[in-house]
Amino acid sequence: MTEHRRRRAAGFTIVELVVVMVIIGALAALGIPRLVGDKSSEAAVFGDQVASGLRRAQKIAMGHRRVVCATVGPKAVVLRINGCGSAGIALNGSGDDDYATTDSVLTVTTATLYFQPDGRVTQDAAGVAAWSDKIVIAAGTTEFRTITVQGTTGYVE
Repeated sequence: MTEHRRRRAAGFTIVELVVVMVIIGALAALGIPRLVGDKSSEAAVFGDQVASGLRRAQKIAMGHRRVVCATVGPKAVVLRINGCGSAGIALNGSGDDDYATTDSVLTVTTATLYFQPDGRVTQDAAGVAAWSDKIVIAAGTTEFRTITVQGTTGYVE
């Protein structure tokens, strides 16, 4: 009887082996995309941040009856009232990195948008020419998300 116990303790049961294989498979399914550089989740988050920043710009423009400049750069969206860059006034309670990514691979189409108090999106502060185009979130040549802006209605998505 002692010899039988010794033989059983020397190996693994089939159930233990199957459980270990399932755990390894689950870890591989979750970990391998991150190791090979799949940026879809980071791109989704950054895309949501860009769209959120643009929607906030429109709401502030309409709510405060001021022109809001949204500078969409390669890594962030920066919002200013009554002008762009250092000429504009930073939004109260909002930082320049609120709608940004720290990912070194992700980029966004650059654009300067002016959100008018009546809800339109234009390409100039005077509000003469409507801006209707797409903003693309990409990693290299792979496009992950496209945000459409309708200048005449101010619709962002």
